[in-house]
Amino acid sequence: MNARPFRSADELRDMIVERARTLHGPWPSGMTMFVFDDAYGWNASISRPTSEGDNFYRSRTLALVTMFKVKYDLDGPRL
Repeated sequence: MNARPFRSADELRDMIVERARTLHGPWPSGMTMFVFDDAYGWNASISRPTSEGDNFYRSRTLALVTMFKVKYDLDGPRL
């Protein structure tokens, strides 16, 4: 049985962005994140960085995505 709580894609995105802001400062202007269902549960895509600082922020945020994937499942249709 799966013990991980379910969150919508919007909730997951908001939670990840909020944690990134807390840890790394303001979300970079123009950077976007999309949370989606995939064959392994869910994943997130973050737009390409436009600077070295954005690249640092993006890589740290992708690490947060990995952490959140262990804690939460995507609430969506089950096939």
